[in-house]
Amino acid sequence: MLKRQLIIFFYCLFILAVLPSIASADENGDDLTDIPLESLMSLKVTSVSKKVQPINNAAAAIFVITQDDIRHSGATSIPEVLRMAPGIQVARIDSNKWAISSRGFNGRFANKLLVLMDGRSIYTPFFIGVYWEVQDTLLEDIERIEIIRGPGAALWGTNAVNGVINIITKSANATTGALVSVGGGSYENEFVATRFAKQLTDNNAIRLYAKQFERGSFVNSDGSAANDSWKMTRGGFRLDSRLTNRDSMTIQGDYYSGVLNETYQLYQLPTLLNPVYSYQVNHSSNVSGGNIISRWQRTLGENDALSLQLYYDHTERDMLVSPQQFNTFDIEFQHRVEFAKIHDFVWGGGYRYNQYQTINTPTLWFDNRFITNHQFSAFIHDDITVIPDKLSLVLGSRIEQSNSAGIEFQPNARLIWRPTDHHSLWTAISRATRATTKGEQEIHYNYRTIPPFTGSNTNALPLRLEIVGNKNFRSEELTSYEIGYRAELPIQVTVDLAFYYNDYNKMRVITPAAPYMEPSSNAPTNLVQPYYLSNDMHGHSFGAELATEWNPNSLWILQTSYSFERLIMNLDGNSSDFINKGNAEGDTPRHQLSIRSGFKLTHNLNLDLWLRGLTKLDSIDGSSIPGYVTMDARVAWSPYRNWEITLTGQNLFEPRHKEFVPEYINTLPSEVPRSIYGKVTWKY
Repeated sequence: MLKRQLIIFFYCLFILAVLPSIASADENGDDLTDIPLESLMSLKVTSVSKKVQPINNAAAAIFVITQDDIRHSGATSIPEVLRMAPGIQVARIDSNKWAISSRGFNGRFANKLLVLMDGRSIYTPFFIGVYWEVQDTLLEDIERIEIIRGPGAALWGTNAVNGVINIITKSANATTGALVSVGGGSYENEFVATRFAKQLTDNNAIRLYAKQFERGSFVNSDGSAANDSWKMTRGGFRLDSRLTNRDSMTIQGDYYSGVLNETYQLYQLPTLLNPVYSYQVNHSSNVSGGNIISRWQRTLGENDALSLQLYYDHTERDMLVSPQQFNTFDIEFQHRVEFAKIHDFVWGGGYRYNQYQTINTPTLWFDNRFITNHQFSAFIHDDITVIPDKLSLVLGSRIEQSNSAGIEFQPNARLIWRPTDHHSLWTAISRATRATTKGEQEIHYNYRTIPPFTGSNTNALPLRLEIVGNKNFRSEELTSYEIGYRAELPIQVTVDLAFYYNDYNKMRVITPAAPYMEPSSNAPTNLVQPYYLSNDMHGHSFGAELATEWNPNSLWILQTSYSFERLIMNLDGNSSDFINKGNAEGDTPRHQLSIRSGFKLTHNLNLDLWLRGLTKLDSIDGSSIPGYVTMDARVAWSPYRNWEITLTGQNLFEPRHKEFVPEYINTLPSEVPRSIYGKVTWKY
């Protein structure tokens, strides 16, 4: 299998190299305006310092996915778009679930990656992760996605441990007109999206959008259809206003509703009427939610500005094992000011109120079903010019206080040297924490029941395994060391290289307590083996990430990314949790590679190829998930102005492949099939 994949891999490299020479026959045609030509070094970013700055001045490992990148990828969801970035692992669990992380510790509830959309956190603190299946918008309205690999906690707060993803949408002014997009295929059963934006006055513009899709099932290991199809409907608006010459206001909101199909593997104690220990249940989960954001900005000078942001977010899910409802209110103030000609100072503070309500089930229950959390924060960030246009020192920190985690202090120091306009070298040391939650402190999870004299159960009674929360569980800690280099070479090549070493402490594992008898009125007496959450693991990781872009002419662009990662964990205290230790070490591929190539074949015909692959994973049950190499291909034809017809094939090399096994909630994984879809887009 590996030999065949390598043959296919090198064959595709050959194709990627040869096709540009074919396309060059049309050199005298129109310029390729729909393939990204913006140089890496000239991109503007905001996520590193909460201010607009050229990426060459950013002292962090940051990668930007532009709107052109999104369109030429052929991806239909935000998680699939993120596969472009080095250091980001994107793995499909089934048709409607993903495991996404930065620099390791992946899982459906990857808890060390903070994700924002237009300044609104979509990280769910109670279940500690992101429900990617409900994070969506009109992909054509995304301006860019800024991805920081490494800690961003000094600015963005707890949980920005191994990375920050900031999804930034276009203003209403930038999308005036109409758009309609429809399509369907073998997996993308059907989809339709529409957007209308209008300039109301010289100073006001509004955008409305709506989209709906139905996506089919993936396949089980035996080739049968899995129970994981899904459908979703979403709509929203954005209003951008210029109030005065100095003041601007944005108000935007979204609402979604959908159904996710999933199959659970559940465990119970046997009864006379139901004498089984485990069984599978097909379930359709209804999900819905909405949010509204308001953001005011005032410009006081060239490098002097104020901003105030408020948002409210509501989420409902009727998961079989834990129906839940979340509410979040957040307010944050920020002030940027320059003084003494060498200090570019950003400071601010905020307050966040979280409210969680769950329904207890025999599988998953909490000591308190209704939980609230109050979090207060303040941050400072000082960009100090040591040598003008050459050397800068960045110092900053964020302090937070919350009900569940107490006080968290997260400083960093960064240094960037720019010997020329086309080269920069940076280094950083940071501290970040992954905040503990009430959910971790109060959870009870009945995750396995073992029959007598089976496997690890040497007793004559059934053994129920239960994960139990710990009131004394503390936040996980990271100290990170990074160094990076960026360059724009004369041969139309840009290079972005980063190395890191991460030192982790107080990591979450489970520690066994004394077993006890549990009498029951409707089942035989059984044993219970409790496992308490504990901070009994430490370790380190190290790795390298490379992103390059070559743009030799107006007809061809070649973009590559490569990541190397190694994690080594050690158990402390009385923990014997080799499962979570093994997951931390093995659920991240040692090597990842992505090669994207875009060609303009004629004045109205484009071809995009995306080759990607990774090495094997060691799954939760101790087995391995094989590595894979696959390719997506997209052909786009514009027969008339404002019309585009595309045909996209995905995962073309194999009929199907497995990518991940969930680590927490026992939903059954499925395998990603080969698929194809067509799409017609009209813009006016």
